[in-house]
Amino acid sequence: MTKDILVPAVLVVLLGLLLEPFGFMPGMAVMTVVIAVVAVFAVFALFLWREKGGDEREQTHIQKADRFGFMFGALVLLVAIVVEALASMLSPWLVLALVVMIVAKASALIYQKNTN
Repeated sequence: MTKDILVPAVLVVLLGLLLEPFGFMPGMAVMTVVIAVVAVFAVFALFLWREKGGDEREQTHIQKADRFGFMFGALVLLVAIVVEALASMLSPWLVLALVVMIVAKASALIYQKNTN
């Protein structure tokens, strides 16, 4: 249970630091935080990849958490796309991220239905 709370919390704090809430952060500090974010995200992804439910109830919890994560991530990207498009400053990275999420979700669903 500790890893379920600690790793995401550390990742959120590090990502918050990238927004430089205290003003100017030297370039070396930014690079250090970026490296830490990548490392902690790798640990987070490893935990997610190896996550298995012991019974049907735990599997349902995992599936619901995954669904909520996908939907809220997609919603935030969609809001950012709309806001930036209305301001005529649309970043292609936002569109690409949403497209990759949708294609990955659809591809995984098709693959799972055809193999199981």
